[in-house]
Amino acid sequence: MWGARTRRCSGALLQLSFAVALCVCRAASAAESPPIPEECGSLAEFQRELQNRLGRETDLTSTRVSLTPEVSGYRLVVEVGSERRELHDANCRELLRAAVVIALAILEPAKQPASEAPRPEPARTQPAPQGRPSERSAPHFPPSLALGAGGGVHLGTLPHATLLLDLDAQLRWSHFGAALGLRYLLPASVQDARNRGARVGGLGVYAAGIFEPWPRVQARLGFVAYRLSGTGLGSLERSEDVAWEAGPILGASFIPFQRPPFWTSVGGEGQLNLLRSRFRILDYGSVFRVPWLSASAFARAGVVW
Repeated sequence: MWGARTRRCSGALLQLSFAVALCVCRAASAAESPPIPEECGSLAEFQRELQNRLGRETDLTSTRVSLTPEVSGYRLVVEVGSERRELHDANCRELLRAAVVIALAILEPAKQPASEAPRPEPARTQPAPQGRPSERSAPHFPPSLALGAGGGVHLGTLPHATLLLDLDAQLRWSHFGAALGLRYLLPASVQDARNRGARVGGLGVYAAGIFEPWPRVQARLGFVAYRLSGTGLGSLERSEDVAWEAGPILGASFIPFQRPPFWTSVGGEGQLNLLRSRFRILDYGSVFRVPWLSASAFARAGVVW
C-alpha cells in the first residue's frame, strides 16, 4: 500500500515538474520575441524618440509598447503605468509614430511638479481649447523607400489605347514624398482610307510629388515626358522619325494590400499634353498628332524598406 502511494506521488510530482518546465519554456520564448517587428522599427527607436522629447533623465521603465501582426494589419498596445491604449492599422510605421504620441500625452503631464500645476479657474461657458504637447509637435522617423513594377492601359499619347509598362521608385515620409519612374508604351498604328499612316511607340520618364491624406490613399502631382518613335506606313519609302510629348500629370491610387515588405496598388492618372507631337509623310501630309489629353489606368506591386 505504501509503495502504491509513493508511486502516485512520484507520478504527480513528475507531471507538475513537466508543467512548470513547459511554462518556463513558453515564457522564455515570449521573452525572446521582439515586441516590435523588424519591418516596423525597433524598441530602441521608440525609446530614443521619447527621450529626445521628454529629456534624457526621464525614467521609461514603466512604459511598454508592443506591435503584433493580425489579419487586417497590426495591433498596437501602449502601457504607461496603469494606463493602456490599443490601436489597429495596416501601416505599422504609422502605429509606431502613434505610440510615441500616446506615450507623450500620458507622460508629459506626469512630469509637471505639483507646485507648478495650474490652479483651477472658474467655469466658463465656452472654454478656450488648448492643444496638448503631443499635438504641437510630431515625432520624426527616417523616410521609407518603395520600389514597384506594374502595367496597365494608356490612352491618348498613341493613335489607339495601348499597353503600359511601368517601373516606380518612391521616397516617403509621414504623409509626403517624391516619386521617379520609367514607362514604356507598346507601339500602336493608325492608317487612313488610303492606307497611309504611322506606327508609334513611346518611352517616358516622370517625376512627381506624393501626398497621402489617409492610410492606403495616395495622390500625385508631377510632370512626364515621352520620346515617341514613329514609322511611316503606306509610303514607297520606309521612313522613321522621333518626336517629344510632355506635360503635367495628376493621379490617385489605392493600396488594397500592404503587409511589409510587400504592397500593391491600383490607380489612375490624367495628363495635359502641353508639348504635342505631329507625324507627317512627306509629299502627303499629317497622319497623326498627339491630342491635348491622355489618361492611364494601372496596377503595381513592390517592396518597401
